[in-house]
Amino acid sequence: MADQYIEKIHCKNFRGFRERKIEDLNSGLNIFIGDNETGKSSILLAIELVLSGNPNRVDALGLDRLLNRQAVEEFLAKEEREFADLPEMEVDLYLGGCDKEEFDGQSNMEQTQGFGVFLRCRPRDDLYEVIADLVSGDDPTFPFEYYMVEIKGFSGRSIHAYNKPLRHLLIDNTKISNEHASRSYVQKMYGAHAKDDEKQRLKYQYRQTKDGFVRENFDELNKRVDGDYAFSVKSGPKANLETDLTIEARGVDIENMGMGQQCFIRTEFALSKQTHIDVVLLEEPENHLSHTRMKELVRVIEGASDSQVFVATHSSLICSRLDLRKAVFFGDPASDPIKLEGLSEETANFFMKAPNSLVLEFALTRKCLLVEGNAEYMLMESMYETVVGQELFGSEVSVISVGGLSFPRFLEIAQLLGIKTAVVTDNDKDQQRKCVDRYAGFAEFENIRIFYDADDGRWTFEVCVYRDNVEKCEELFGEKRKTLTVEEYMLENKAEVAYQLASNVGKELVAPEYVKDAIRWLNN
Repeated sequence: MADQYIEKIHCKNFRGFRERKIEDLNSGLNIFIGDNETGKSSILLAIELVLSGNPNRVDALGLDRLLNRQAVEEFLAKEEREFADLPEMEVDLYLGGCDKEEFDGQSNMEQTQGFGVFLRCRPRDDLYEVIADLVSGDDPTFPFEYYMVEIKGFSGRSIHAYNKPLRHLLIDNTKISNEHASRSYVQKMYGAHAKDDEKQRLKYQYRQTKDGFVRENFDELNKRVDGDYAFSVKSGPKANLETDLTIEARGVDIENMGMGQQCFIRTEFALSKQTHIDVVLLEEPENHLSHTRMKELVRVIEGASDSQVFVATHSSLICSRLDLRKAVFFGDPASDPIKLEGLSEETANFFMKAPNSLVLEFALTRKCLLVEGNAEYMLMESMYETVVGQELFGSEVSVISVGGLSFPRFLEIAQLLGIKTAVVTDNDKDQQRKCVDRYAGFAEFENIRIFYDADDGRWTFEVCVYRDNVEKCEELFGEKRKTLTVEEYMLENKAEVAYQLASNVGKELVAPEYVKDAIRWLNN
């Protein structure tokens, strides 16, 4: 865990957020999960911009791409547009473990005493008359160019490169081949390892070496060149030690490695105990990695004990193996994210060990039909279309096969995230114990329902399917059995039977009544 860390983030009019707040962040690991365009990357960018302490970063990205589009359109739609109504953009980072007075104050949106840093973009007061005239016209263009950018501590003091509160690094594996991103990564890592006096000495010696190289090696060549001209090597701010730096791994320049290896090495190096970076931001660290490499990456992130780490991911393996209680779920951009710290330790540990848990797929659904096995999963598409009259694909409903023992684990997540969840389960000839008592803890939640056959004689899915479709099943499987009855054959060959039914009977198959009830409830 980092000694100094970000404990709270508050954004206003930043990209897709009108306002968003994330409180009580872990000083160690924080995992951002959610669908595309829900704001995970925006939060990482907000942190990166504030901690950079460089207002020019906002100008380089373009305020028109950062200021909330809805806020801009609402202002332009006003009948009377006043200077005072122009929207402002602000990001406040509240710091834990900080005691420096330049960060202590009330210059934040909540006007509360605390340690932190803010980034604010607002219209320039000194250009009030010019801006007021621009926006009052009949067909105005929004005055992005007339905004100013401030990055200051909560005390009101400006933040510069020498007094930044936290050392940070953004590793965006979606842009691993981007030359600017690669150079930025190398320079940040160099800055984290080299001491200030060491940097100056190395920079001087590098320039001295380049000058000596020109004198010693270009002399004969330049004697043959017109006397007014000569060959040399670049010098200056765009050709110095830091711009020419790269990183090698076992003697090989990492830029000459495959994308997956680059992604892994950059993350591993940044999180090593010898690298002293307070905040590490990982954007989709699973990009370009095989399943095996992802599991290795999980161990690397788990071992990052000296940094606060923010991970934005679309990988079920990463978010579940790293402990779901450290996850922050991004749903509706208009609402604050939901923390999963309320999950029980037992459930969190279950998902750490479970193979292919599909937990992230489940978390991203609005309505979900949980089934026990492959047989139910394969037949649910045709059953859904028969009951509802439309295809499952393209609907709001997802079907996930989780195994009966996992149902309560997924229902804990459904309870926290408000996912409308129908469990389709076997009664196993003991519906009171298997279907009622087992799920009693979820009975009070309106978004969770358990569906099963009320007849103990119809104890499992295959029995129900056979008895509701006797003629079709006898015709399809009658010749395949030897000593077994068709019903027994279906119980012995569940996956193959489901495949044959889906392929040969399809929408003509009659769904068991409890399955129909589950599908109807989800679509109600």
